[in-house]
Amino acid sequence: MAAAHTGVRWIAALEATKGLLATATGLWLLSLFQYTPRVLATLLVERLHLNPASHYPDLFVANVSTLSDRNITMLGLAALVYAALRFIEAMGLWQNRAWAKWFAAVTGAIYIPFEIYELLQGYNSFVIIALLINILVVAYLARALRAERT
Repeated sequence: MAAAHTGVRWIAALEATKGLLATATGLWLLSLFQYTPRVLATLLVERLHLNPASHYPDLFVANVSTLSDRNITMLGLAALVYAALRFIEAMGLWQNRAWAKWFAAVTGAIYIPFEIYELLQGYNSFVIIALLINILVVAYLARALRAERT
């Protein structure tokens, strides 16, 4: 049973990593409050050394300019809420709690149809990797939950 607990801890580490990334994203978005979306998009285009007069950078700046400060703040807060859920899940998995295994299996399974849909839209190696990881995590947790019941 120690090997099963080790696998669950690997999944907990994965979820904690997702929580850290979401926290960083949320804090970054909230730190942008002092800038207008248009200024942010222009700064990003300049930092990436893109020609702001060319089609795609100009299109990017125009689209980002339609965002409001409130939208960016709400995205930042949503990222922090998502991070909190990932950390709670990771703690539960680290402690080998059944509720956390159920939660992780269900939330992982929710993404699978969307990832399959994205894959059907065109080849994307990131989506393939995410899909495979989600399938493995859900299958592993389902197996662990089934083993606990018997």
